[in-house]
Amino acid sequence: MRGAQVITAGRLVRATIAVTGEKVAGLLEPTLEPPAGLVIDARGLVVLPGLVDAHVHLREPGYAWKEGFETGTMAAAAGGVTTVMVMPTDSPPTLTPEDFEAKARLGAGVSHVDFAIQAGVASRAQRIEELAELGAVSFELFLGDAPPSLLAGDSGDVLEILRRVQAVGGVAGVTPGDDGIVRAATASLPSEGPIDPRSFAWSRPPIAETLGVARACLLAAEAGARVHLRQVSCRGAVEVLRAARAWGGRLSAEVTPHNLLLTEDELARQGPYAKVTPPLRVAADLESLWGALQDGTIDMIATDHAPHLPGEKEAGREDIRRAPGGLPGLQTLLPLMLDQVARGRWSVTDVARTCAESPARRFGLYPRKGALLAGSDADLVVVDTTRREIIDNAAQLSRARITPFAGWTVTGWPVLTMLRGRVVMREGKIEGPPRGRLVTPCARAQTPE
Repeated sequence: MRGAQVITAGRLVRATIAVTGEKVAGLLEPTLEPPAGLVIDARGLVVLPGLVDAHVHLREPGYAWKEGFETGTMAAAAGGVTTVMVMPTDSPPTLTPEDFEAKARLGAGVSHVDFAIQAGVASRAQRIEELAELGAVSFELFLGDAPPSLLAGDSGDVLEILRRVQAVGGVAGVTPGDDGIVRAATASLPSEGPIDPRSFAWSRPPIAETLGVARACLLAAEAGARVHLRQVSCRGAVEVLRAARAWGGRLSAEVTPHNLLLTEDELARQGPYAKVTPPLRVAADLESLWGALQDGTIDMIATDHAPHLPGEKEAGREDIRRAPGGLPGLQTLLPLMLDQVARGRWSVTDVARTCAESPARRFGLYPRKGALLAGSDADLVVVDTTRREIIDNAAQLSRARITPFAGWTVTGWPVLTMLRGRVVMREGKIEGPPRGRLVTPCARAQTPE
C-alpha cells in the first residue's frame, strides 16, 4: 500500500504499508518501494484500520431469510468493516456453549469479514465460565424491552451476573430500559384506528432508557465490573453516564449512526423504514449525543445492524405497530461518518478512534484489530475523502436492501477493503471467496478506568 495518508496510533502520517502474509510488517517511508507481489498505489487517499462494529445482528440461526453471515458480512466488507461482533438475539439465542459453537460453525466458510460472538446472559444458572473459555467477546444483559427469554431478571440477579462476568475478565454489554415505563407509555396510545408513526418513539420515552442506564451504572460500580452501555440515544442517559464515569465507574458506551443523524420526524417521513429500538429522538438529544461522543463520555459508534426484509417493514405502512424494529447499517457507517468529517464536525482520526480502535480495545481485540501497527492483522480500508456519492438502495448488499439514508449525498467513500492482507472489496464489489474467521479476545478488555 504505497504513498497513502495512514491513520496509526491516533495520528495521520504519510507512509507505505508493508504487509507480510496476514500481518502488517511495518509502516515505511512513503518513497520506499520494497519488493512485493502486489503493490496498491494509494497516493491521494487515506487508509484507516478496518472498522470494528461492536453491535451487529446477522440473524442466524433462526431468521436467515432476513440476513445471514454471508450477506451481512458482504455489506460489512463493502462498508470497510472488517470485524463484526454478533449479538445473541437469534433463535435459539446464544445462551449456552452449544449455542456458541453452533453459531461459530454457521459463520465459518461463508463470512467475508472476521466475526466475534457475543453471548446472552439471562439468569444466574448460565455457564459464563465455559462461554468465556470458548471466546465470547461479551456477555449481553437486557434490562427491559426485550423478549422474556432474554430479560436479565431483578437487580440481585444482574449484580450476581456482573460479578461472574468480572471474575472471568469479561465485558458485560447492557441494553438499558424499563418495562414498566414502556408498558405505561404504550397503553396511553390509541389501541385502534389511525396512529401517528411517531407514536412508536413516544412509546419508548427517554426516561425508560435513562432509568436503565442509571441502574446499570450503579450495579456496575457495586460489582466492580466492566459494563458497556448499548445504544445510548437520549440526553438524560448521557447525563447519567457522564456523572457515573466521573465517580469512577468502569464504563463504556456506544451510539448508533441513526441516533446521531436522524430525528423522530423520519418516522413521519419514512414510516416503518425508520422504526428502530431505541427510537429516533428529537434534535436536542442528537446534539447531546454528539457532545458526549466528542468529549469521550461515549466511546464508540456501533451500527446495531438489524435487517428486516422490505415486505416485513411494509406491514407497518398503515400502522407502525405492525412493522418490526431495526435498520441495516454496516454498509453506510463509514460513508456517513466520513461525511461528518467533510462537514467539519470532527476529524478522520476521530472516525478511526471511535469506529475501530475503541471497540477493539474495549472488547479485548486490540492491537490485533483496530490498529495499523507492526504485528496487527492487515485489516484496512482505503477511502477517498473528497469523493461525493449518493447512498443508493440498489447498491446495498444486505438483504434488508432499504436504508433510511437512501438519497443522502455524502462526501467520503470507501474504495477498497483488505482483510488479513487480502483484498475483499474494491469499488463496491466483493472480491475473492469468503475468508472471515471467528476471532476471540486476545487480552483483557483495555479501556482507561
